[in-house]
Amino acid sequence: MALHKYIQRTFSTLSYGVVILFFFAHPLKAQSLDALIASTWAKYNRIISKSGGVPIELQPLHLQLFDSNPAVRIKAVQGLALAGGPIAALLITRAMDDSTEKSAAVRIEAALGLGEVAGRQALEVLGIGVDDRDQTVRMRVLESLRWAGTVFAVPYISIPLNGDPTNDRSKDKVLGVRLEAVRMLRKIGTQFSVQPLADALTGPNQDKNIMIRKAAADALGEIGKKERDVARYLGGAYTPEKNLGVKLEIIKSLGLVRDRAGLPYLEVAMKDPNTALKLRATLVYGRVLGLQ
Repeated sequence: MALHKYIQRTFSTLSYGVVILFFFAHPLKAQSLDALIASTWAKYNRIISKSGGVPIELQPLHLQLFDSNPAVRIKAVQGLALAGGPIAALLITRAMDDSTEKSAAVRIEAALGLGEVAGRQALEVLGIGVDDRDQTVRMRVLESLRWAGTVFAVPYISIPLNGDPTNDRSKDKVLGVRLEAVRMLRKIGTQFSVQPLADALTGPNQDKNIMIRKAAADALGEIGKKERDVARYLGGAYTPEKNLGVKLEIIKSLGLVRDRAGLPYLEVAMKDPNTALKLRATLVYGRVLGLQ
């Protein structure tokens, strides 16, 4: 499956124990996003149809989600978010899905609320909003995924950025949404973010937009301050990259990678026939020696 390959690539440099912990704890470990959404809805329907499934104190707030006034539904979502916990997160399912909640304002509030609730159940419900028809909702979903699941949110965030060819799911068509995905991966800022950013920067799934590639290179440089292995991804992206601006960004990021790990790749850039690239690489190489 695509997710299995993603995990293999992402964690090739991590300890076996860390990989196993992430894999078995992650809700996307053995199913596509579509299957996970269906599973979340099934769980929601079971709990609301089961006697005593919805705690008495949450029932009034859940009923308000069916009110005709969007302002009332927003307050109900806020109330459930304040209550917190996996049951409250699951009850927000109806407000997160654009097939049952027509107001984008309510769905945005649902995304923000789920980010505050956090935890696995909130993460699963947020997954429903990854394909929302409103781009503002999708951007808020990405932001909340970061808060709700941190490293466990990475596979969700990588879908709008890189798509999932195995399941015929394309990357998000809106540039702003993909940039938001890059921004959230940067904020997560661990080795878990490296592979989806590298995939957007170079390789068969490279993003065609220069802004995305520059942002991905910049994010990798920031992560490289803590993760030296980032250097090989940046170095591998340098030669095939055709855009001058992206190449300059890669050079800058190579200069940020810890333990001088970017120096061998900067040496390559110092021999580039393009004078601007050669000058920048020479300057950054010297800075690395001076600052580290």
